[in-house]
Amino acid sequence: MTAVPSVLLVGVGRWGENHLRVWQRLEAEGLCRLVGVYDTEKSRRQSIAEKFGVKTFSDEGGFASADAVDVVVPTYNHFQVVKKALLAGKDVLVEKSVTATFKEALELQKLQQRSSHILMVGHLFRYNPALDRTMKLLKEGEIGKIRFLRGRFMGFRDKEHDAGVLATTAIHFIYVSNYIVGKFPKTVRADADFLLDQKLDDHCLIRLNYGPEFSIIESDYFTPGKYRTFDIIGTRGSIVLDMLNQKVELRREWHVKSGTRFNAYNGGIIPQNFEFEEPLHLELRHFLGCIKSRKRPLTPIEDGIETFKVIEAAYKSVKIDKTIKL
Repeated sequence: MTAVPSVLLVGVGRWGENHLRVWQRLEAEGLCRLVGVYDTEKSRRQSIAEKFGVKTFSDEGGFASADAVDVVVPTYNHFQVVKKALLAGKDVLVEKSVTATFKEALELQKLQQRSSHILMVGHLFRYNPALDRTMKLLKEGEIGKIRFLRGRFMGFRDKEHDAGVLATTAIHFIYVSNYIVGKFPKTVRADADFLLDQKLDDHCLIRLNYGPEFSIIESDYFTPGKYRTFDIIGTRGSIVLDMLNQKVELRREWHVKSGTRFNAYNGGIIPQNFEFEEPLHLELRHFLGCIKSRKRPLTPIEDGIETFKVIEAAYKSVKIDKTIKL
């Protein structure tokens, strides 16, 4: 591999365009060389070529000159594209969820383990500076012990066509919950609704029990506005985390026992100051760093598999209307 990794982007839909924009920025920074974009739709290739001035491929010609592949195709195509890239000796970044089935994810893990290739999963929020600041506050014991978390990943927008809301949006906060609490949940209980049609779920409510901590996550395509927020409730205060606007507030609020009563103590709000940075830029730059250093990514295939276990359990809970042990 050359000193500057060459990257092929596979898939350039709505989110793929964001990847392309950032890859061009990283190329301008001298951190990579963008081979081009591979997409099966002719009209999309033409539109992207005109809009971004990038080389496009209708076949697999771009694979030969790429050190790494960034996979941003629909979820049901992840497995075949990632497998092909790994077998071709490429380092791979694949968007979450890693595959459409747990069995496929395990097969990709085995392929990666038998090689020296990087296989990184795009859990974007792991690279959000607001989450980094939150973890610093937790490590410093600013809110005592975590009691529970409440995440809202919602907002009025188009319904995804490749997977339900549980597997496309709630999955982000399932991963973040595991990361914040620092362990895998013991049980999961989920409800999912099909409000627009019966093909894919478009509203969900999930409860993850870690023991004693728990996390409640809600996600939908209907709520006015756009929310990517977490409330982290502790024994000595709370953290209000807004990952969309990258704002973090430390709230000195907790209950004080007085006799048989619990009185609400309010010690004020402390806003946290840190530099705003685009998480996708940080994520793709981290991927390039792993390619060059051969170090394990912050979000390896194992993270994708663990999160997928929760997703499968959540859908099972929806189907049989019971809490599922993990």
